[in-house]
Amino acid sequence: MATSEKLYQQAEELYDKKQYQEVIDLLTDEVLEQHKEAELYNIRGMALDDQEKYDGAIADYSKTIAINPNLAAAYNNRGLSLYNKGEYEKAIADYDKAIQLNSEYADAYYNQGLAKRESGRELETCIRDFETYLDITPEKNDIWAKRAKDFIIELREKIKDKEVAAIEELTSRIKKLLLTTEGGIAHYTGLSVLRKLILDEDNLFRISEGSFLNDTSEGTELFNYLQYQSFNCKPDGLIAAPFAPKPFIGSFVAEEKYDDLNLWRFYGKEDGVEAQGCAITLKMKDFIEEINLLLTKGQTENNRKIEDDINFYRVAYWDHDTTNPNFHIPGAEKVVEDELNTLMQELKEKVTQYKGEDRPVLEKYLNSIAFLFKSDAYKNENEIRLVIKGIEFEKKCARESNPPKVYIELVNIRNLVKQITLGPKVSKPDEWASAIYYSYDTDSENRPEKILISRLPYK
Repeated sequence: MATSEKLYQQAEELYDKKQYQEVIDLLTDEVLEQHKEAELYNIRGMALDDQEKYDGAIADYSKTIAINPNLAAAYNNRGLSLYNKGEYEKAIADYDKAIQLNSEYADAYYNQGLAKRESGRELETCIRDFETYLDITPEKNDIWAKRAKDFIIELREKIKDKEVAAIEELTSRIKKLLLTTEGGIAHYTGLSVLRKLILDEDNLFRISEGSFLNDTSEGTELFNYLQYQSFNCKPDGLIAAPFAPKPFIGSFVAEEKYDDLNLWRFYGKEDGVEAQGCAITLKMKDFIEEINLLLTKGQTENNRKIEDDINFYRVAYWDHDTTNPNFHIPGAEKVVEDELNTLMQELKEKVTQYKGEDRPVLEKYLNSIAFLFKSDAYKNENEIRLVIKGIEFEKKCARESNPPKVYIELVNIRNLVKQITLGPKVSKPDEWASAIYYSYDTDSENRPEKILISRLPYK
């Protein structure tokens, strides 16, 4: 029988390679009962947590604690699984115990701050948790430090203005309702972009700040619905309006819309010519995972929560019917649409009644969801959007454009592409397809599964 130390080394190597099921298969109940080692239960709990099997992970962490009640990491890890289940009070208690055992446990302070922030209680102590984390952590400018600083700003805004806090809570609930995590996504773009992203190999996928989207009506439907008028200037227009930051936006459609006449017309362009572009299909989860790996520098340890700031959301379409205006989410169940419309009505009431002075802050929170709403004239697009606040990324400026365009660079998508579809009016499409195919090594597992040429009768 392998020693406990040898088993742990094997499990750790598998875990570092993200082979979570292999960890679980190695550390069976029978094996763990034979060894009764706290660290073995702990690492199996981590593997279960990464597979989103939170109840099993909690059970393993509890066994870890029963064997070694002084292991701070076990309390912290159980807190992570409880947090993932939405049991924030229990998570806070576990993080607090980890801190009692080790007052320098930076990760526990960060995680406890997140749980308090999510539960909406003890906002002052929540700020202190993040401040303590920033004092203790040696990494002063990584993803967690940047987010901790941003959380502190957000929490102070909420404490200062309760009305803003209530509106922010509503916008968060709306985002969670529109959140989507499964399936594929297609991105329509020009062949010049395809050349940079696929053939040139070294370029990164970039997205622009909301102010720079091509359609000037973008982000306006929400404010039209809210009957929102600029809170930053008087009716006479003599007071200058301060800038309110917007998130960075990536525009995609559901995977099944990869070859659509209307989408070729509006988005699959090259140099302004319709249908001469392409549609690049990606796996949503792979894309998000690659971004998070970049931001965390490939760290895989399961001791600090990666707050989900980078997500895909379904777009909701506003039916302007004057007698019964409502929002529609393609493919969503009626109960979800009903909940969305209830939340939107609540938001409208709170914005209309807002009497506070932090109007630029109010606009910031409204902007966080503004690009998730469009007119029902576009409802057949079934759009899905990547929305990123962007605090973790370097902001770059394309100075050659007029006006200069602000953007962030994400990741190289070359090895994440599932399918490439060439538009119906692409000149010499077979040559493009051949170039794409042979740009990958002949035995490459990363080559797109399909390279298609649209045959739609585009006129």
